[in-house]
Amino acid sequence: MEQLKYIIEDSTIAELLGVQNFTNKESAILELVKNAFDAQATKLEIIFNNNQLVVKDNGIGMNSNDIRLYWMHIGKSPKDYEIIDKNRMKRVLAGSKGIGRFALSRLGSEINLYSQKADYDAVLWATNWNQSSLEVIAPLEACGTTIVINGLRDKWNESNIEKLSKYLSRTYNNNLMEIFITFEKNTTIVKKYFSEPKLGYNCTSIIQLRFDSEKFNLECNVISDEFQIEAKEFCSDTNLYNYKSNVNCLRELENLKELFLSNDELEKALCELGDFSADFYFSLNEPALKDVEKFLYKHSILAERYESGVILYRNSFSISSYDGIKDWLGLGKRSRLSPAAATHSTGSWRVRENQLAGKVEIDKKTNYMLKDLSNRQGLDENIHYQIFVMILNKGLAEFERYRQAIIRKINKKNNIVEEDKKIIDKVLKNPNIVKRLSRDEVHKFITEIKDYKKENSEFKKEIQNTEERYKYDIRILNVLATSGLKATAIAHEMHNDRNSIAQNCDNIIDAMKKYEIWDYVSDSERTKYAYSNIPELLYKNKQINSKLVSFMDTMLAEVEKSNFIPKNHVIFELLREIKKVWERDYAWIQIELDLSASIEYYLPEDSLKVIFDNLILNSIQNNEDKNHLAICIRVNLSNGVLEFQYLDDGKGLAQRYIDNPMKILEVHETSRQQGHGLGMWIVHNTVVMSGGEVKAINGIGGFSIDFTLGDKFDG
Repeated sequence: MEQLKYIIEDSTIAELLGVQNFTNKESAILELVKNAFDAQATKLEIIFNNNQLVVKDNGIGMNSNDIRLYWMHIGKSPKDYEIIDKNRMKRVLAGSKGIGRFALSRLGSEINLYSQKADYDAVLWATNWNQSSLEVIAPLEACGTTIVINGLRDKWNESNIEKLSKYLSRTYNNNLMEIFITFEKNTTIVKKYFSEPKLGYNCTSIIQLRFDSEKFNLECNVISDEFQIEAKEFCSDTNLYNYKSNVNCLRELENLKELFLSNDELEKALCELGDFSADFYFSLNEPALKDVEKFLYKHSILAERYESGVILYRNSFSISSYDGIKDWLGLGKRSRLSPAAATHSTGSWRVRENQLAGKVEIDKKTNYMLKDLSNRQGLDENIHYQIFVMILNKGLAEFERYRQAIIRKINKKNNIVEEDKKIIDKVLKNPNIVKRLSRDEVHKFITEIKDYKKENSEFKKEIQNTEERYKYDIRILNVLATSGLKATAIAHEMHNDRNSIAQNCDNIIDAMKKYEIWDYVSDSERTKYAYSNIPELLYKNKQINSKLVSFMDTMLAEVEKSNFIPKNHVIFELLREIKKVWERDYAWIQIELDLSASIEYYLPEDSLKVIFDNLILNSIQNNEDKNHLAICIRVNLSNGVLEFQYLDDGKGLAQRYIDNPMKILEVHETSRQQGHGLGMWIVHNTVVMSGGEVKAINGIGGFSIDFTLGDKFDG
């Protein structure tokens, strides 16, 4: 049997693996930097001279045998995982595929490669990508490799060189090799971009994430210098400078429908993913002066602010397409899904793309499941990659939650109503007193007018900000309202058939008895199989019809206009009606009401229905496997404020929420695979809109929530 091998023209290989394989000229030069690093170089010079590019390193060099066996053998590489270099330093090698050398084809049409290896003859390898040659030459000055590239395919000017320098500073993440770039006799040193980050200089907060794949634990550490010392006055229970937390990623990611993994499969994937770390650098891009004053920011301008973009490093080099240009963490998508400002009382603030820079570091061996695409220009976005990104986003969410809590507390000072301006009040009541004002009073009067003018301008901006904030709420509620309107329309159509739906099964049974066929179909011989058991089928149909009738009645009753108009209500009567409906539809739940029958409060009826319908539904959905569920609703009126406590004796919160139960109030937070995560957000939103607040949540040994309702109900 004859054995055959592919024969490919040199020019075709150069075109496919070189010219077409590299997205830009900078990424092609990066491949040559990697080759020099793997060759144990401690110095690399990149020299541009007219239409010629010279890349010179002081590495170990190659001999003629290396050229024949490795350089000319596509897809073969002698490189191990790591080496101890000539300076006794450990290096994890960047190359492995044996195709990076074709970056030369992307850069130029003619190549001369001079190389000297210790104790061997110097060699010259030359190619025009149609044919290649190898010859022994006179000894070079020192060991290493010098590549001369002629016929450059791109024009290089001063701005291109500056771009290249920035690119290499962001993509090279090591200090073992110095890189120098020379253009028109000007030499610059490439410095590691994220070398020694300084708070107040490069960023205002550092978010450190460390993932332990054996324990499934993500350690989160936030170091911050964002706020002035005065902020302590409003955040006495919060450390403004440091925050630490741990996230159990197995609990956080289990049952997520996006992953399509069983819990056992998820556990295995987390173990396979391996340990990794990330350092993110947060800062606002020159906040407005009024915001600096409003939120007590310590820094308005940073001297050397890190540019936005998160870079993914595998050991000493970034992975192409993950060099900070591509939003591979999906920060834009996250903020579009949850566009709430940090001051939003119920919405979840998300970091914007232009507010975050940073690095994520993985290892070639430890994180072997994060695999390169064949063209080395990105990663295979497999299930391990998806989990990897989700874990990083969970870490960011810890920081977002911490920072938003601080902003909300500081913002409370901005909502305090100041005392009336006494001079202005006097003048408005009696304009003639202006003539009798003292010099100090005139000065104060002018200051008050200026303050009013400033407040008016800020008030207009606040209106605009408020409109933007409520667009977020409206987007979510519109989805639910649309679904509700569709259901209501169907309920209206079916309402005319209500009596027929409710009575049909009984009518059919009566008719069968009248025509003397009921005993026939009820005979044990004819009811052995479920599909032909007519009495059982009719009974099940009656149950379904009963639920349909209940659904119609509920839908049509809850959209009545009167439900939305505030008025004095006896709270016990409203809750008793809610109890009656739920116990009618779910025989396995029992609701106890613990409150005085004399409590009255001014509110729209729908507010209580929205809150308790969502709480009860949440209890039912989280305890569907139970035969009995007891719910208790306690109410007290204290100093004009309604205080509520809702409890159930179910299984409580999912483990992922035990340490921070208030997290369930955030939009889209759910532990159920088919859940939308809006129920508890709606509860929280309704409470806050009334002027109340959620005081406490407990999810151990059942579920409980304590909250108040205020009096900010509009007619």
